[in-house]
Amino acid sequence: MNLQDRQRIYLQTIFDYFHKHAEWPTYRYVDKTLISIDPNIDAKEISQSLPNGFANNFPSFNNPLDAPAVLWIEAISRCDNSEGDLEVFIAAVHFFVDVVYKSEEDQPLVTGADLKNHLNMTDDAINRVVKMISVEPRLCSATSSDSYETWVCRLDREVRRFYGVASIDDYLERRDKERITARQKATSQVTTLLGHMYRQPNGDDFEAGIATWIKNLTEPNQQTGAKLEVALLNALARLGVPTLFGGNIERIGPNSGSVEQSGPSTPVFDLVALNFGVPMVYPPTAVLISCKSTRNQPKDIEIRLLSDESAKVRNLLPGWLVFGALVNLGEPTADEFNYRQDVRIWTQSDLRALLHAKEYRYVAQFLWTPPSQWKKDREIMWWNEYIAQHRDFFSGE
Repeated sequence: MNLQDRQRIYLQTIFDYFHKHAEWPTYRYVDKTLISIDPNIDAKEISQSLPNGFANNFPSFNNPLDAPAVLWIEAISRCDNSEGDLEVFIAAVHFFVDVVYKSEEDQPLVTGADLKNHLNMTDDAINRVVKMISVEPRLCSATSSDSYETWVCRLDREVRRFYGVASIDDYLERRDKERITARQKATSQVTTLLGHMYRQPNGDDFEAGIATWIKNLTEPNQQTGAKLEVALLNALARLGVPTLFGGNIERIGPNSGSVEQSGPSTPVFDLVALNFGVPMVYPPTAVLISCKSTRNQPKDIEIRLLSDESAKVRNLLPGWLVFGALVNLGEPTADEFNYRQDVRIWTQSDLRALLHAKEYRYVAQFLWTPPSQWKKDREIMWWNEYIAQHRDFFSGE
């Protein structure tokens, strides 16, 4: 059983108990339940492996097994049969927004009884939702209480950001908007840094430097194909994607004037984009990228070699998802290049999507979806979502 499977069982064990009993289980219950499934599963180890924002950590104080194991909204949304509780949670958020807008007070109070009267739910459903609300940082400061009858929270004006929230994904995006804004700002600033790096020697025109980087990334140059490799490496790094360089760069030696080479000059592929995995979503993934600085149609031998090399690397990385991506600066339209089972074909349009992406999450699906799952409907859905978030770029095309 791999780490992802253990994490999934851990979260589902906590949620199932929570849904049935309207309270969080103790770590003792979780630990014993996991051991009954697989003696090698350790609740403490799994709790520490989860991403920030999923659950509370296994406590370090005395009698840690008596402490409650708590899930936060993002983790609950990954659990089976959680849809009903999440719908009640969103309904409670709508109620909070309505209270804030209608109240004459700056920080109005809401009680568990108010929620029950408004939502018209069972006692257990209300108890579950007040426990879900109590760990959410943007909703309210809640009193410690085991039952909705004595539960009280004071609403803050920031609750207004959730006006019209439509789903849990929408809620999480609005909740984390400052972090998202900061991430997009950082991505934009890195673009400026790339302009500084690509500028003319002794110059300070970073806009010209950005134009040079874009040219290296999107314009064919078979004599200096390595420029595409480095430009794509920088495009992925700008988005925070760890990338290994397997190319070979020549330079003039400082003493003899002879040509020196650096880099491993890996056969078949030039870069490896890495995703170290997201619990409940992705396994660790390695994409072997072969860069072809040409608009010519991809060659069958290049595709077959990359497919074979992916199989070799897959054996080196057990538990990883490994596949190849062949970069082509044209827009090959032949059926043999569309939605293959062995290798992804990246086109000029795809590189421009990486180039202009406001942040990593807008290209994550494009990057990590394996060939067998990259179908026409998925590509259309991804492009529609991408364009909706980048209208400023497409309006200028």
